Amino acid sequence: MRPHHHVRNTLGAIGLGAVLLATGCAGAAARAPEEEQEEGVPHGYVEGAEETAEPQSRLVIADEDTGAVQILDLITEEVTDLEPVGSVDGVTTDGRFAYLLSSDERTTHVVDSGAWTVDHGDHNHYYRTEIRSVGTVADLVAEQVGTDTALTALTDPRGTTAVLDRSALEDGSVEVAVPGGGELAAPFAGHLVVAGNGAPGEVGVHDRDGAALETLGDDCTEPRGQALTRRGLVIGCDEGALLVTEEDDAITSEIIAYPEDADGRVEEFHHRPGAGALAAVSTEGDAWLLDLAEGGWTPLDLSDAVAVSAVGEGASVLALDSEGTLYSLDPETGEPNASTELLAGTDGEHAPVIQVDTSRAYVNDVRAGVVHEIDYNDDLRVARTFDTGITPHHMVETGR
Repeated sequence: MRPHHHVRNTLGAIGLGAVLLATGCAGAAARAPEEEQEEGVPHGYVEGAEETAEPQSRLVIADEDTGAVQILDLITEEVTDLEPVGSVDGVTTDGRFAYLLSSDERTTHVVDSGAWTVDHGDHNHYYRTEIRSVGTVADLVAEQVGTDTALTALTDPRGTTAVLDRSALEDGSVEVAVPGGGELAAPFAGHLVVAGNGAPGEVGVHDRDGAALETLGDDCTEPRGQALTRRGLVIGCDEGALLVTEEDDAITSEIIAYPEDADGRVEEFHHRPGAGALAAVSTEGDAWLLDLAEGGWTPLDLSDAVAVSAVGEGASVLALDSEGTLYSLDPETGEPNASTELLAGTDGEHAPVIQVDTSRAYVNDVRAGVVHEIDYNDDLRVARTFDTGITPHHMVETGR
């Protein structure tokens, strides 16, 4: 049974002209490859969904204290309030579904944001449909998520996984498709890549039913953090970033070592979905950029970063420091090109996030109870500020 929800009027922008296995982090959504269409079915057709001419970007926002959840339509500014879900201490997304985490209850609540993008290589299709609550995954806190057209994989920080049936999620139910296994796994190139594949550090390639096919040549110890890009799948490891690629039906890997003389490692990646530039804050608090086109890391000139995200290859990196100043950093030198005092400090218990799409970035301001929309191509101009009505402790963007 679907929990009750209702739609209320626009958020009232403040100053309109100022106005269940793979990643998250951050999250980054897996994109569906172009598939053959049945005869008589329009190209890009998705049953039950409305196709649109532009991305239907939405924010899924959760209040940790009350369990309140809302979805903000960034085009209409309309807000949909969902039934509270109890304790919430995190949220991640695969580009359409949001996964609300409860460490206390050891559950993941799944919400369909009703907006997503399908990447067909040389063009995209944009869709919108009904917003609804889907269900709950028990005994799993899905810190990371990744998906493709068939499977959605969830990874718990304890090193447990669950692989869900994607079509069942789209139909409104939670169903396990493949028994869990490994410390981290991700749908990739029609297969499952599984780290902790029977032995610590081992990375294997499995088929869609979970059967092991081969072992990759590079180890990945303590896999944490992953991102799916057009250049391949990236997993954070003690050894560096593991880049998994596919060419001519062959899946291979390589380790991209962390910056020379650097302390710490990466446990999550932040980037515009699909783009081959990834930003991260290391476990020692250093901000780094990984450019897959160049095949290496660039340390960024910001010693107290609390949140980062990469806009794209050759483009700026957005970063927030602990004082609440937002920076646009040069991707080659790591030095600031622009800055703005955005937040009145940051909440040490709830680090802000930076969600980036093709033209805007969104930053949650927990202390002020608002979300800022940033035009990162216009010297970090604040385009809109949304009064959410709840404390935006946790936030992800869908529809990108």
